[in-house]
Amino acid sequence: MPKFVLIILILQLGVKTGSAQFPLLDNLVNIREAAIDSSANIELIKIDNVNKEIEITDNLILKRSYTETELIEQKKLIEDVDSFNVYITRHGEEFRDFDISTLSYFFLNNARISFYEYYKSLRVHQEKIQKTVRNIQEQQNFYIRNKQKWEESIQSLEKSLSEPIKQHIRSNILKMNKIIDSYDLQIKDLVSAENKVVHDIFYVDAILNDITHFSQKRKTELFRKNEKNIFQTTYRNSLGGSVGEKLKLAYHENTKSLKYFFNTIRINIIGYVLLITILVLILFFIRKNYMYIKPGEENIGYREIKRIVIDEPVLTSISIALFLWPVIMPYTPLFLSLTLFLATLILLWLILMPLMSSYVKRITLIVIILLIISNFENVAWYFGNYSRFYILFEAFAGMFLTYEYVLPGYRIKGIEVHNKTRIFYTRMITFLLFVLYSIALVSNITGYVNLSVYSLKIGVYTAVYSLLAINLVRINDSVVEAGVDVMKIYYPDLVKKYGLLIVKKSKNAVRFLFVYFLITGILRVAEFYMVVMNKIGSVLTDKIKVGSISFTLANLILFILILYLTYNIAKFIKLILEREILAKQSRKRGFAASISLTLRIIVVFLGTLIALSFSGMDLGKVSIIAGALSVGIGFGLQNVVSNFISGLILIYEKPVQEGDVVEVGTLLGKVSNIGIRSSTVSTYEGAEVVVPNSNLISNELINWTLSNSQKRVEIKVATAYGTDPRKVLNLLMEAALSHENVLRFPEPRPLFLGFGDSSLDFRLLFWVSFELGLQTQSDVAVKIYEIFRENNIEIPFPQLDLHIKKPKSEIPEDDIQSE
Repeated sequence: MPKFVLIILILQLGVKTGSAQFPLLDNLVNIREAAIDSSANIELIKIDNVNKEIEITDNLILKRSYTETELIEQKKLIEDVDSFNVYITRHGEEFRDFDISTLSYFFLNNARISFYEYYKSLRVHQEKIQKTVRNIQEQQNFYIRNKQKWEESIQSLEKSLSEPIKQHIRSNILKMNKIIDSYDLQIKDLVSAENKVVHDIFYVDAILNDITHFSQKRKTELFRKNEKNIFQTTYRNSLGGSVGEKLKLAYHENTKSLKYFFNTIRINIIGYVLLITILVLILFFIRKNYMYIKPGEENIGYREIKRIVIDEPVLTSISIALFLWPVIMPYTPLFLSLTLFLATLILLWLILMPLMSSYVKRITLIVIILLIISNFENVAWYFGNYSRFYILFEAFAGMFLTYEYVLPGYRIKGIEVHNKTRIFYTRMITFLLFVLYSIALVSNITGYVNLSVYSLKIGVYTAVYSLLAINLVRINDSVVEAGVDVMKIYYPDLVKKYGLLIVKKSKNAVRFLFVYFLITGILRVAEFYMVVMNKIGSVLTDKIKVGSISFTLANLILFILILYLTYNIAKFIKLILEREILAKQSRKRGFAASISLTLRIIVVFLGTLIALSFSGMDLGKVSIIAGALSVGIGFGLQNVVSNFISGLILIYEKPVQEGDVVEVGTLLGKVSNIGIRSSTVSTYEGAEVVVPNSNLISNELINWTLSNSQKRVEIKVATAYGTDPRKVLNLLMEAALSHENVLRFPEPRPLFLGFGDSSLDFRLLFWVSFELGLQTQSDVAVKIYEIFRENNIEIPFPQLDLHIKKPKSEIPEDDIQSE
């Protein structure tokens, strides 16, 4: 199971699904008592503030804390509750009129979806009512307190006030009493509405319990004979009405919840339309650019890309939109879900038909036919015992359409090599269909009707979900490959380095999602989804104690996965966003690195906080640990903090950037990475030296490529005495300019240094790109040697004249006398 699928499971299990509690409001809220109890805290009005307090009270009465709009909203809420109460009562009575023991799986499942949606809506109504009542209580409390303040203050102020002012105060008290009473009436109406809601919640909950109980009972009796064999069954009085009446009833029961469903998902539809619009725009953007680059047929997957992305973008968009509807709207009525899945499968068959082998094409068509027959089973169940003949027909049709594909002698011709895996899974589907339809046929004839219906349901929907997953994965693969080809236009280096990795990761991610869809879909059809989820939930949510620390397996897994995801996002920002995308834009030096580091710090900080919150760890204990660490930082972690701060300075001040050639002490090399704590310098000898950031900030550092990558090169040369210095200077200039890597600006400078002991000394200075400095210096030196040889200019050996002087004692006397 992929990591993100495990996250989905854990998050689903995190939602409490136990029986809800329904807090009832009192028939009349005792807000007066709460206000009276707090009257001791009311400060009496002083004579100096009477006029000011009267003005405040007048404004309070005039403005009223509720507006006409709020009253209209409250009235509409009560009307919605009343109409919904009538709606639920009617649907509940219709459900109760059926004999639940005779209801089909499709009917029960549809009823479960509908009544669970009603349950959710009732809870929303209840929350709205309670929130409205709380707001009214708060507003009413202002008037109660203000009225109390005047009633208690007027006695002490009566002698000091004029009669008109006293009359005005008494009038305001009467007005506030009326406002308080009007609030009481609003609360009373809302409480009455909530009582209806709570009654409906219990009513719907009872129906859901009955459906669950009978579904469980039917599952336990799956291998028990529950009807007579098909030849002994009585059919004469089982219809219970005309065919037309039964068809009308079937239509009513399958479509009655559609109108309510669409009324309750208006907000969700906006999100759904937005998502589909984004996906369609991406698809057509890829199509437009892919047609522009005009890849050849030799490209991998070109044939499928041409069919899916170029030729049929509209059908592809519609199929994705239809498939995502029941996935995004999980409580879609069963009739609508089945119709959407059927339409999606037909569209996928039309899109991929030219790409399918004849075998896969026929199998897909067979599954479509079987799904259509299965959908009409919803209608057959309203015809009493006659429905068993339809089940018999459905089972026989499935066996007839699939039997030849499971025969040992059946051979598949013209299969391409890369399609063999797809063919293998398709053959497995057909074999499973044949076996399950055979079981359904025999069990229906012998009276095991529950087993027959269960086998048909498992067979057809396993095949449908499998084909949907296989074909949608195929479409996704083509879109991803086309998208990566289009990325070459904008980021050729990125695609060259990471193109294959992007394709692989994207395909695998979508494959895992479809595997999750396939497994959960089959579990739902097999009615084991909640059982499996509860088992997994019990394992993941059971508390584990280690000493005084307690945690759950779900907390631990989420903690690890969030940290892993945080690490990968930070890595993505570093490798892709900084080095491949931002670095290619014409921005100031260091812009990409500073943006990258800022984003990485934010991601790591937020990711760590989220991971800690999901771990279930007491954040109070974390603060204690943080306090202890702060002490440790003050003593033992000074270097770590210093290096961290130095890393921030390097990024934002930009004295050194990745790719710069630096010299720190005896170390010369290229900066390959700047981290938060340390940086890596790659030397020209092939070593990678980890340098603490504080060394790069506090010590003397030579940056050879800070503002530009040009380097001045020096070559010293000597010639024999007697050589014309001007001629040598011209030849040195000629040697420098003859090399293409030598920059013309600043131009080379040959210099005559002076007279040496045995030579005339010269110096040649020229500028080159730093990376080409050593090689260019070598080439120019060789050129100087060649030019000097051509012009008969001698480069002398070092010469030294040695004079030996003998002592006088060793000189012959004749020599001395002669001298």
